[in-house]
Amino acid sequence: MLRDTIFAGQYVLAALLLGGIVGGAQWAAVALHVRRSDWWLLGHCAAGVVMVGWIVGECLVLDSFIWPHAVWGGLGLTQILAVTLALDVLGRHPRRGTLRRKGAH
Repeated sequence: MLRDTIFAGQYVLAALLLGGIVGGAQWAAVALHVRRSDWWLLGHCAAGVVMVGWIVGECLVLDSFIWPHAVWGGLGLTQILAVTLALDVLGRHPRRGTLRRKGAH
C-alpha cells in the first residue's frame, strides 16, 4: 500500500511514526488517567484528535479508505465524544441572562 507514497521502502519510519505519535498520545492519556492528573481529560481529547488526524492523513496519503480506517477513526471519535460527555458539554446550561454575579442578590 505504501509503494507509490513518500513512505515507499521506509516501512520502519512509517511504523515508528505511527507507534510514536499515535501510540505515544494514547499512552500519555492513559498515564494521565491512571495518575489521576487534572489533565486526564485533555490528554484523552488530544489522543482522540491525534488518532482522527492520523487516519485522515493516512487515507489522503494512501488515496484509499478501508474498514480498519473506519474502526480506528471511529475509536478516535468515540474518545473525543467520551471527553465531551465527561465535561457535560451537552448538558443543561442556564439560559442567557439568568446567571447571577457572585455576591449579587
